[in-house]
Amino acid sequence: MMSWWNDTITRKRPGTKTERGSAVPDWSKTSDLTITGCHVQPASTSLTQDGRIEGLFEGMTLYAPATADIKAGDHVVFNNNEYAINGEVKDWPSPTGQLAHLVINLVRWSG
Repeated sequence: MMSWWNDTITRKRPGTKTERGSAVPDWSKTSDLTITGCHVQPASTSLTQDGRIEGLFEGMTLYAPATADIKAGDHVVFNNNEYAINGEVKDWPSPTGQLAHLVINLVRWSG
C-alpha cells in the first residue's frame, strides 16, 4: 500500500437473530476486526434545516487493502464515529490487472 495509507479502522459485522421467522441483523452482538493500512477521505456533507429538525449527513471514502474482510452490511468505525457502508464494496484493480485495493463509500447521519 501507499506510505500515506496509515489509517486504522474497525470493521463491525452484526450477528443475527430471528424475528417473525426471518434472520435479521443483531447489532447488540457484533464481531469486530481492526484493519490497518487504510486511507479515509472526506467525500460529502449536507445539513438539513427545515425549522423542526437539524440533520447532518456525512460521507467518507474508505480505501482498504485488497485482503480486508469488509462487505456490504458491515459498519466501519473511524475517529470514534460509526459509519454504515453505502452500497457494495468495490474492487479497484491495478493497471496490471491485479486487485490493488477496495473502495468503500461510508455514510453517517446525526441529528
